Amino acid sequence: MKKHEDIRKLAYDLFERGGRVHGRDLEHWLEAERMIKVRQIEKHARDTEAAVPKQRAIQRSDARWHEARKTGKGESPK
Repeated sequence: MKKHEDIRKLAYDLFERGGRVHGRDLEHWLEAERMIKVRQIEKHARDTEAAVPKQRAIQRSDARWHEARKTGKGESPK
């Protein structure tokens, strides 16, 4: 399980950065889970933002093709 392994590694990193204080394993685990979730949300937002211009370009291209088809101008796609 990649997600579990990512959380484990991050929790251990938090443990080390926090001075290797024992007894805070649950706190480190929950913080690592939260951080991973935030990263996933941010990645999804970036991916979505990147997809919007592509989708708009496709829509504009489709609209131009349909307009050219109606008017008899331009080439049809091959």
